[in-house]
Amino acid sequence: MLRFLARRFLSLIPVILVITIILFILLQLMPGDPVNAYLGQGSKVTPEQQERIRAELGLDKGPVTQYINWLGRTLKGDFGSSIQFRKPVNELIGDYIWNTFLLNIVSFILAFAIAIPVGIKSAVKKYGKFDNFWTVFSLVGVGMPSFFFALLVIFFIAIPFGLPINSMRDPLKAALGYSNIFEEIFDVAQHMLLPTLVLTILSLAGLIRYVRNSVIDVINQDYIRTARSKGLSEKVVIYRHAFRNALIPIVTLLGMYIPSLFGGSILLETVFVWPGIGNILYSSVMNRDIWVVMGANTFYAVLMILGNLFADISYAIVDPRVKLQ
Repeated sequence: MLRFLARRFLSLIPVILVITIILFILLQLMPGDPVNAYLGQGSKVTPEQQERIRAELGLDKGPVTQYINWLGRTLKGDFGSSIQFRKPVNELIGDYIWNTFLLNIVSFILAFAIAIPVGIKSAVKKYGKFDNFWTVFSLVGVGMPSFFFALLVIFFIAIPFGLPINSMRDPLKAALGYSNIFEEIFDVAQHMLLPTLVLTILSLAGLIRYVRNSVIDVINQDYIRTARSKGLSEKVVIYRHAFRNALIPIVTLLGMYIPSLFGGSILLETVFVWPGIGNILYSSVMNRDIWVVMGANTFYAVLMILGNLFADISYAIVDPRVKLQ
């Protein structure tokens, strides 16, 4: 196990380097000037002042030097300073990452809690009305863009029922202060309702099909037929024998979902103006805030690799036949 973990952590190094190099090259090719984003629209400064600001931001060097300087700082745990928000990237990520986590963990729990029983029942009642309904639901959900579905929810649910559609808190209540913690929780919950609904439904679409197919693969195995021939009830066969083995591929999917808890949905957070890391990243890309984009995506890349590692370890725990070499 330790040898396996050591090899996987060592493999992080070249993968992260390649990702950051490609990302940095793409950012250099993007149109626009980060200095203009720093100064803001309508700012009148002399060329000399622009060059001085460029030097302060570390943008006066060549691309190779800029990357090496950024990499050196990153190895020390410093992602640099945001050009747009004018604060350290580490602090910026820390301020917004938990808002994204809160939104995604609720959707994550709801989606899995619904997808597992629905997927199992769809597998057991394959090609029945129940299965056909959720099959259509999954196909529509997988094919529908998140931002388009979010706009539909705003138009058909938020506006008619007067639900909040932007930010995380009511600005007036937040400015005046909440009378107690329960009032703040209720306010946040109201603002979370719609983005959580959208995230949960879109996640359900793929999860239900995944669980369904995993259970179908298992219930067609010989040992399931043997269990039925012994007179075991269908409930025992499905939940004690079939579902336990169907968990193996689901655990792998679980590892892939963990990074998304912190990664968030850029488009969804932008539509609902949710103050999460996805919204910040979108704003940073549009304003060429390269150090925020580099820092946030490096953070995501590490999370993705750790998620894969978690999936491999969990797979070995769930299935004793798998050995970590």
